[in-house]
Amino acid sequence: MPVIVAIFLLLFSLPSWAAPVRCSEDGEGGACVWGRAEGFDGGTVQIRGLKIHLVGIVAPARRDLCANRTTRDEFDCARPARKRMGELLAKGVACDVLDVAGDRLHGRCRVADGDLARLLVAAGVARAHKDGPYEPDQTAALAQHKGLWQADIVLPREWDNVRRKGDKAE
Repeated sequence: MPVIVAIFLLLFSLPSWAAPVRCSEDGEGGACVWGRAEGFDGGTVQIRGLKIHLVGIVAPARRDLCANRTTRDEFDCARPARKRMGELLAKGVACDVLDVAGDRLHGRCRVADGDLARLLVAAGVARAHKDGPYEPDQTAALAQHKGLWQADIVLPREWDNVRRKGDKAE
């Protein structure tokens, strides 16, 4: 069997989950960009040279230090968000650009597993904006002590205040 035929059969026999994420025709924004992420942090994806900030969430910055109560070790709070983001972006991403504010693009992104921002909030590595679409996901992450909401993690003051407000809302 020629090599070209073997590659063709391999490519077209891949399961549907292996297909790259692409823009759909019914996207939310005026523009959509898709492909492999070139760079990212906890709340931003860089794709095809464009840096897109995820709407509806806030991820911890690298300067935010968390601590483990048991071991008393401090660590970069953004590390879990970056790690989870990297795992989710492995199969590609498609982002609808929803708003342009100055030189910042804001959008909603999809990965193979679904809405990227929702997945980050549900994993407990980002928080939802108040009254946003991801608040139920944050409430569930808080209740299950996922990610940065673990019982033995000491969060920076801003994140701790958010957690207390979330606990009162339950």
